[in-house]
Formats: sequence, C-alpha cells, structure tokens
Amino acid sequence: MVVGFERSLLQSSKWILDNKLLQKYPRLLLLESSKCKSLNQLNQILSYILVSGLHRNPFIMSRVLFSCIFNLEQEDGKLKRSYGTLIFSQIQTPNVFTWNTMIRAFATSNNHTDFVFAFHYYKEMLCRRVFPDKYTYPFLLQACEVNFDVGLVKQVHSHAIMLGHVSNLFVQNSFIHLYLVFGFVVDGRTMFDEMMERDVVSWTTLISGLVTQGYYAEGLLVFNRMMVGELSIQPNVATMVSVMSACANLGSLDHARGLHAYLQKMGWVEVDVSVRNSLIDAYSKCSSISCASRIFHEMHSFQRDTYSWTAMIAGLAMHGRGAEAITWFLQMKQAVGVVPDAVTFIAVLSACAHAGLVDEGVGIFESMEMEYGIVPEVQHYGCLVDLFGRAGLLEYAYGFLEIMPMEPNLAILGSLLSACRVHNNVELGEILLEKINSSCNYGGGAHVLISNMYASERQWCEVVHIRNGMGEGDNKNRKPPGRSWIEVKGVLNEFVVGDKSCIASELYVVLKGLKTLLFLQ
Repeated sequence: MVVGFERSLLQSSKWILDNKLLQKYPRLLLLESSKCKSLNQLNQILSYILVSGLHRNPFIMSRVLFSCIFNLEQEDGKLKRSYGTLIFSQIQTPNVFTWNTMIRAFATSNNHTDFVFAFHYYKEMLCRRVFPDKYTYPFLLQACEVNFDVGLVKQVHSHAIMLGHVSNLFVQNSFIHLYLVFGFVVDGRTMFDEMMERDVVSWTTLISGLVTQGYYAEGLLVFNRMMVGELSIQPNVATMVSVMSACANLGSLDHARGLHAYLQKMGWVEVDVSVRNSLIDAYSKCSSISCASRIFHEMHSFQRDTYSWTAMIAGLAMHGRGAEAITWFLQMKQAVGVVPDAVTFIAVLSACAHAGLVDEGVGIFESMEMEYGIVPEVQHYGCLVDLFGRAGLLEYAYGFLEIMPMEPNLAILGSLLSACRVHNNVELGEILLEKINSSCNYGGGAHVLISNMYASERQWCEVVHIRNGMGEGDNKNRKPPGRSWIEVKGVLNEFVVGDKSCIASELYVVLKGLKTLLFLQ
C-alpha cells in the first residue's frame, strides 16, 4: 500500500520539484499545503516531500496532515479521513498536534460510528507516552456528544483530572457544556462554582445550558450575577441571545425591554441578525406582537432568515392568532431565499390547531414532504392529532394516531386525552389511559384527566379507584406539582403548589384576599 501511495504521488505534476525557492526554504511547503483545496493539489506537495526526504520531519508532516483533513474543501469527508490515515501512518514520531488532528477528524465526523476511532487514537497516543494537552479533551468530548455517552464523559473527566488538565479554563468550559447538554445540571453547576477563573465563555456556557434545560429563572439569576459581580464580566452576543431566550420562555416583558435597551446601547441590534431574531422571539412570546413585528420589518429583506419568520409565526400561534400565523407563513413561502424548516411547520401546525383550522392544517402537513422534502417527525404528527382533537374530531385523531410511522409519545397521548376530557369521550379516554399506563415513563396528569371524566359522568366508584391508584406503589403515578412564575416590579418569583416559603405565603395571603373580595361582590 505504501509503495502504491508513493507512486501515485510521484505521478503528480512536477512543477514543485523545479521550484528553487521551495528547495531552499522547505518550510514554505506549509504555506502551500494550507492553500490546497483538492487532493490533486495536495499530491504535488507530498511528491516533493517524499522525494526530498522531508517526510521524516514530523512538524512538516503534521501540518500537511491537518491540511489534508480540514482544508480540502472539494473532497468527501470519508476520503479525507482515509487519506489522512495513510499520511499519519508515514509519520515516524507523531507529536501531540498530530494525534489531536486525528482525534478531531473522527470526533467531528458526521458518521456517528467514527467516534470509536477518535478514542482509538487517544488510547494509542497514551500507549506511546505522548501526553494530551488542553485541546485533546474538548475534541474527545465532541465525540462523546455525538454518541451521547455519559459514561465516556465521566472517563474522560477522570483522565483530565489524573493528567492535570481539569484546571485549564478551556477544558473546564468544555466539560460544563457537555454536562449541561446531557442534563446533568448539578454536575455542570458544581464544576462552574469550583472554577478559580471564569471568562465570558464560562458564564455563557452555564447560562445557555440552564436555559436549554428549562431553568429559565436560574439562567437570568446567573446573568445578573455575571453583570453585577466583583469582576463584572462583559457579555457577548451569544450570552445575550441565551438570556433573551430565557425571557421569552418566562414571558418576562420587563426583562426583555431592559435587555433590548442594553443591546441598543451596545450597538448589537443593528449589526447582528441573531440578536434581532432573539428580540423578535422574546417580544412575540411576551404578548408584544407589535414590537416583534416592528423589529421584523426594520430588518432588510435579505436579513430575514428562516428563524426570523418562524419566531413571528410561533408567537402568533401561541397567542391564538392562527389566521394571522398562516398569512405570515404564506408570505414566508413567497420570500426570496427563505425556506421553511421542520420547526416552522411545527409552529404553523400549532397555529392551525389553536385556531381550529382543520383543512388548512391538513394541507400544510401534506405540503411538508411534497413541496419541501421534509419528512414529518413525531412533533408534526402530534400537532395534527392535537388539531383533530381540539376540533372535536376524536375518531380522526385516534385513527391518525394509529397510522403514525412511529410510536406516539406521552405528549401526544396526553393531548388527545385532554381532548377526550373536553368533549367528554370516556371510552376513548380509557383506551388512551391504557396506552399511557403501558409506557415506562408517565405522570399522574393523565390519571387526573380520566378521573375528572369519570366525575363528569358521575361514575364515583371509578373516580375513587383511579385516585387510590395514584397513591400506590412508587411515585410515578403522582402528578408533579405545578410551577408558576410571577413578575413583580421586574423581579421574578417562582412558587409551586404547596410551597410554604415566605414569598409563597405572602402570595397566598394576597390571593385569599382577592377571593374574599370577589365573593363579597
């Protein structure tokens, strides 16, 4: 194989062999290799390296290897990795940069099975007594993220501790990111709190991770701590986009306005599309559709991307303005250079469901694959089941649920069960409850719904049976306590059912007083 490899290189163009400048200054080959866009161009460099004996220089070969894997834009990824593996085999004493190049090549591959090779090279590197550096672990963690393997993350973390790299800021940020991506919020937060030094990436990683996992209020608290702490870290665009997402999901209009003012002061609104999109998303979800629409129309037509349109459609859908959402969707289809994606269709189908637009919703669902080649996912099927259920077409909804190409999740079953409760269809509700019970992960909300249906039919024995069943065995049948946020003078307060904290007690006193006033009236 090596002989054939060398022969193919020697058959390449010989212009480089006649270049006296490269003969005198061979390190200029690094500049030439970095400019290569195709395998033929790289072969010219390798031809001279082999003939001149420079292949024994690990520094030059490591850079050529990097160019082969990451600079050849015209070549297929699998071909680049295969060719890179062949080049790697010719390097006599690979340095840590060379090993990192191979680890990164397979860790960032779109082929999920390639992550195994990333760890193969890592193990081989350790066996050859080449110690990792601060760049090795982030590449390995990328492989863990692609494979979604928590066990591997723990092993890599242990290695980083043993080899003394866990205190490196770059490495710590990578671990915090991955722990939060996997939902290990406590681990990620603990690692953040134990850091001796934090930069804007550290803070942004924590805020973004908390928001992604649904800890919106906590994300805002961390942001406030970042801004008013002793060091007062300056946020970047990524930070602000994550914080705006927290405001959007909390429906905190006052916070959104305050952040908007800060963004304008920094001059980011006019120059960054992602910032404008985050503002559109926040205002539309905070019931300020007019502000969202104003920001949208202030953008140039070429700046409006799929996210811009989808944020407006989703906001309208959330507030029951289904007809307007469909109008925006039709305008989006006519826009130049903008194509709806899977998230857009979830938004517009949700709008149809809330507005009771059955025919329009079915037509849009059918257009997904026919017009745009987007294969419907479980969320899209769920929207259509919800559409039929809200419209009272329970037989259609259940029939559609039965022909889904994938198993319906609990959200879909719960949605249809809620429709059965609204339209008082106990028989279908019992069927759905049986399906929910067969799932290994369900909550007590479904049992509450079916219990209420029995109560509306005055079937009290069944009500008692269901209620008693919710308290038996483990706690999976128990309905999780409701959580609510209330914003008072710019301060977010969170409380749950049965909360006995001081703040919650004060709120309950106020609510009790309001009930008394309403009763007197």
